[in-house]
Amino acid sequence: MYEKPDLDTPLAALRTNITAWQASLQRHLSDERKSQSIAFDVQLMEDRDDIAAKIVEDFTAIDTEMSKRRVTDGAAPSAWSIERLTDAELAAAKADWPELALFNDATLRLATDVLGIHMVRDMARQAVRNAPGVLNNSRTK
Repeated sequence: MYEKPDLDTPLAALRTNITAWQASLQRHLSDERKSQSIAFDVQLMEDRDDIAAKIVEDFTAIDTEMSKRRVTDGAAPSAWSIERLTDAELAAAKADWPELALFNDATLRLATDVLGIHMVRDMARQAVRNAPGVLNNSRTK
């Protein structure tokens, strides 16, 4: 089964490092800096360089996770994830919504895990509505 990329961890790290960057910038602009020497400014810039390197690492981690996704898979953080249907729930949905018979079970399971059963049902309904027109057009050509 498809597993969504883990974007929560790198996004949390990115938020933390951006907050640290902003705090460092505020410290550089504060009155505390005015009473210090140039060595203090240099130290603040070095600290920001370290934080910037961490931010680059966070973006690299996000890029790595995103590169694991396939074209049709959702790339949202797990907070946006769709709960997987149990076999019983999927069987009940197929019994209630006959249009789902357009998809074989493997395709139905994959699409449901990524999009949710209601989106898959809507796709099936659209396919059923459009099927007569598509079939008529293909016969006349």
